[in-house]
Amino acid sequence: MATYSVSGVGTSGHPSGLPKVRVLSQIVDFSSTTNATGDIFEVLSMPANTLCLYAGLDILTADSAGNSGTLSLGDGADVDCFVSASTATAGIEVTRARAGDSSKGTTSIGYRYYAAADTIDLVNATGAINAKVRVFAIVADCNGHGDGEAQVVTYA
Repeated sequence: MATYSVSGVGTSGHPSGLPKVRVLSQIVDFSSTTNATGDIFEVLSMPANTLCLYAGLDILTADSAGNSGTLSLGDGADVDCFVSASTATAGIEVTRARAGDSSKGTTSIGYRYYAAADTIDLVNATGAINAKVRVFAIVADCNGHGDGEAQVVTYA
């Protein structure tokens, strides 16, 4: 078996105009809605071919409605792929661990690739709340970069 080494490791083949990883963020103020159990808030729009590296919740104002409300963060395919039934208390909520992490089971992923456009959704899982929440996601645009380019490094 041969090993082909790339020339210019770390410097060759990386155009200066590549897209950057971005942090998306939106505030959801539940006190401005008449929300109920099961309501879905489509918070962040994910274009096709987007890699979501991490998403989570920052509870800016803790829930004081007294309805034992919890929040889940996910998308149309899995309503709690990022955060599962978390009580809306102040601070950043714990997001899911990577696949295979024994604390979360083997099906948890904590990241997502969107081949088709979708939304990251905040679900009011168990009772009306009045919390103020910042939903955030760290995303990278993977749409067509390099698809029409020629090889720009050499292998020896």
